[in-house]
Amino acid sequence: MLKDTERGFMFLSAIFLTLIVSIMATIILNANSKVQQRNSTLYFTAINLANEQFAILESGANINIPAEDLKSYNGMSENSTPIEFKISKSFNGSKVTVKVEWTVNGKTEILESTKTIYQTGGEISNEN
Repeated sequence: MLKDTERGFMFLSAIFLTLIVSIMATIILNANSKVQQRNSTLYFTAINLANEQFAILESGANINIPAEDLKSYNGMSENSTPIEFKISKSFNGSKVTVKVEWTVNGKTEILESTKTIYQTGGEISNEN
């Protein structure tokens, strides 16, 4: 037959175990959501850079994006290493494909977007 003190000890053990597991789960889920938020921020930055390239090409201007605008700090401190984006364009008649690449932790991500751009003088040229 079990004594009352032994049953109480088992009950407290179960409570502490549940508490420790719930704290660990909270820490892991919080870290995972921060990583997902950072990745979506980088993806939206790449979309904005691609759209900016399309706008520049549509306007016919010969503008290059400053190197500082091709970096993202993603809420990190300014002293940390920024994530750099590389933009490349390819032309096929009036269709333009803009490719934005960035690398995080050794893994390269690519966003590729294609758009048809019409200019009054005919096809666009690769002057930028």
